[in-house]
Amino acid sequence: LSAICGGVIHKDKGILTSPNSPDDYRPNQECVWIIIVPEGYLVGLTFQAFEIENHDNCVYDYIEILDGPDESSPFLGKFCGYKMPEEIKSSSNQLYVKFFSDGSVQKAGFSASFTREYDECMTDYHGCDHKCVNTLGSYRCECEIGYELHSDGKKCEDACGGFINAENGTFQSPSFPDLYPTNKYCVWQIVAPKQHRITLNFSYFDLEGNNQDCEYDSLKVSNGESSKVLGIFCGSTLPLPVTSSDSILRIEFTSDNSVQKTGFNATFFTDKDECAVKNGGCQQICKNTIGSYECACKNGFTLHENKHDCKEDPSRSKQNIKTINLKTTNKANQNRMLGDATNLIISGCKHEIKAPSGTIISPKWPAFYPSRKNCVWTFTVTDGHRVKLQFEEFELEPHQECTYDHIEIFDGDSINSQSLGRFCGNKIPHPIYSSGNTMHMIFYSDASVQRKGFSAVHSTVCGGHLVAKKESMSIYSHAKYGDQNYDNTADCEWVIEAENDKKIYVEFESFEIENESECLYDFVKLYDGKSDNGTPIGTYCGNDKPPPTMSSDRILTVRFFSDDTVNWKGFLLTYKLADSHISGGEPQELPEAEE
Repeated sequence: LSAICGGVIHKDKGILTSPNSPDDYRPNQECVWIIIVPEGYLVGLTFQAFEIENHDNCVYDYIEILDGPDESSPFLGKFCGYKMPEEIKSSSNQLYVKFFSDGSVQKAGFSASFTREYDECMTDYHGCDHKCVNTLGSYRCECEIGYELHSDGKKCEDACGGFINAENGTFQSPSFPDLYPTNKYCVWQIVAPKQHRITLNFSYFDLEGNNQDCEYDSLKVSNGESSKVLGIFCGSTLPLPVTSSDSILRIEFTSDNSVQKTGFNATFFTDKDECAVKNGGCQQICKNTIGSYECACKNGFTLHENKHDCKEDPSRSKQNIKTINLKTTNKANQNRMLGDATNLIISGCKHEIKAPSGTIISPKWPAFYPSRKNCVWTFTVTDGHRVKLQFEEFELEPHQECTYDHIEIFDGDSINSQSLGRFCGNKIPHPIYSSGNTMHMIFYSDASVQRKGFSAVHSTVCGGHLVAKKESMSIYSHAKYGDQNYDNTADCEWVIEAENDKKIYVEFESFEIENESECLYDFVKLYDGKSDNGTPIGTYCGNDKPPPTMSSDRILTVRFFSDDTVNWKGFLLTYKLADSHISGGEPQELPEAEE
């Protein structure tokens, strides 16, 4: 016996399923549902599952939907295959749904929910400034030409950008101080009188991004006449003031379709460039200042009393000599002591490295390094990643305790961080990893023996052990996030740990991972605890951001895996400490695993 399908339904909401659900539907079935809701309402139909024998014209198995109570009603659509139909809405209080299967192939069928639908735009409570457009279960606001929708989804504001002819003023990103909308492109062009320059100052700045290219959301500032780019900005660091080199300044704001931030607030003012005409009367260098200018001189000259001309510096030929008196009772140490003391007045070398990979070498490499050198390298990589340092060649003056020439590496951004090792001699050090996203290295040579030095490769390694703090911290899927998509064959694991009696709160700000129905290719997987013995929270891929998550204890693990084919933008998540007590706005605590 088989259940009778179809019928007339007088309900405000309900579920329709194919015959024999959840198993495959049977052959030679014809079911007709007529859904009727109260007068004054519409019928909305949404599919949750859909798998019906496919055909280009749906002549075998299909679902047919009509806008009314019978077969003579207007046609809304005929569907088959595997693609989920869009949401459907009737124009009256009745909807006709027909399912048909022939005698051959059977599939899993369908599941759909229907509900009483109300046209919110017919009331005065929708809150739209200009236009209200009814959608299934809700509505949306639209704006007239020349206006754009505020990020609150209701108010309409003047379209962003435009020409500005003013001596000073203020402008902001769309919807500031609320989140700016997605997919925006705004251009402001500030025009000042000839021989004037324009200075742009930012009082607030927060755009998606953390890299120099600012590929996704960005603010580009350039000279209007020469089109020379003066800066491209993103992230949350307040840009320094920008001054044009001519009388036009062009500002371009771009947002993509993913992460939204608060945006920026900028002020500008114009100032006459006195140096533009006859160098301001200065003999050598003219420096424009706000509201004025000043003259300066090249090295070896000083400014004349008339503040415009330059004269030779009388102290140029004098020697600046410092005397260092050394005293020791140990004759054997005199040479080395002299070298150490002399190093106090010889400048060293300092390197701030933010590239994700590269090569570092000792001074003069591959020749012998000089004596009395004190060099510093500070490596900084993307948040949530570690620095790897691998030496390819290594030859320093040997000593049992590496007291003389040596390198020393620290797990942090200064010598106050924990030492990862001091090295000298000819033995190549093992690969060295930082525990966080910074590493500090010093190279020291004394006054005596020199050797060839070293060559090393630094790179970025994903994953690691992280400690949650009260303030939000970030994890990026890969070191070049924002510059390019993530690499193939990635397998990264971050173990986030909180102090006792605390939990970890994780929230994704951006998420674009290769999509697949079961997330078998590329995915992000969260564990409540460690991955080897913790409880899986969820496996995620695609464009939909995973929900905010709270650990049940003090450890949460994030694993990111990519296969060897397609790669997408990646993800950005933030994590922070959370109290054991969960307030109303936070996600619910995770349920305990079933036995």
